[in-house]
Amino acid sequence: GRSACVLPPTDSAASQLALRNISRGTYVEIGNVPAVFELPRSAQVKGLVFLAHGCHHSAGDFWPYGATCPTCIGLPEEVRISSAIVTAGWAAIAVSSADRTSFRCWDFETDGTRVVHALAEFREEHRLNHLPLAALGVSSGGALVLQLAKVVPLHAIVSQIMAIPPSYLVGFGGAPFPPTLFIHMPRDRRTAAGVRRCVRWLNQTGVRAAEIGVLPLQIHPGFFCRIPGIGEPLSHRLRRSLAPMLGDDGWLRGDPREGGWRDLVRADREVGSRLPGTRPGVADSLEPDVSPLSEVLNVAWAAHEITGDYMQDTLMWIGMAGQAAA
Repeated sequence: GRSACVLPPTDSAASQLALRNISRGTYVEIGNVPAVFELPRSAQVKGLVFLAHGCHHSAGDFWPYGATCPTCIGLPEEVRISSAIVTAGWAAIAVSSADRTSFRCWDFETDGTRVVHALAEFREEHRLNHLPLAALGVSSGGALVLQLAKVVPLHAIVSQIMAIPPSYLVGFGGAPFPPTLFIHMPRDRRTAAGVRRCVRWLNQTGVRAAEIGVLPLQIHPGFFCRIPGIGEPLSHRLRRSLAPMLGDDGWLRGDPREGGWRDLVRADREVGSRLPGTRPGVADSLEPDVSPLSEVLNVAWAAHEITGDYMQDTLMWIGMAGQAAA
């Protein structure tokens, strides 16, 4: 297997560049709606991409902790997504769901209006009104952006690990539904079946729609370099610590959400203390939904997790409104 620190082959060159120069988000409140945004350095902004997190998450997951975003925690897959978007010349904005005390999922009846108003105010302030607005949502956020199409005109949609009943796919003001790309993990058979129903229904109504199935990943010695701040030696050491939960070929033996791996990491104190957490100088807590290591193990298992591996496909879909895959 691979031993050097390399990014997955599905990453674009732009995304790899973005990871070497990790971008910084700015926290704002838009009419009491918490949001984090970043504008591209290029003079010609292509448009705006709205990012909707999953349950148990927040807008600040998409950018690293910093002076302009002290609430950001910069989870690895989310950061790869926002970095690739901004590096490609698009502005990016993430909004937090209204529910901040329970599961932090999205509720369209509650969140739809607040998101539409926040996006309108942001586009007005930054003179983006004349440019395309696209949306990328994950899990509960995927359900939100798929429903958002009926209350705001969208250029394109990318839904990760989520499908909804096709009857809910309604375009704005009677217009056709936006071109939609579903990125899902076929290990989750229920969601995969829902995606197939959505794609079939949209295609039958003349809408461009496609799917990408995300497969499990082998944990090679350099795998953990996908976490910013982990270099080759630490990745190798971490893989050795986790060897009991890996097969001989590097595939996970079981779902990491069922635990077990945390004890292996804690048993190697030198490894545990060196794993980067949610801000500089803080080690990985290993807790679900805030741990970089937990997130990338879930990506390797490929059942239900956000992934930054398909940003080249995502940006092509958004940029060409699905025409490249038509």
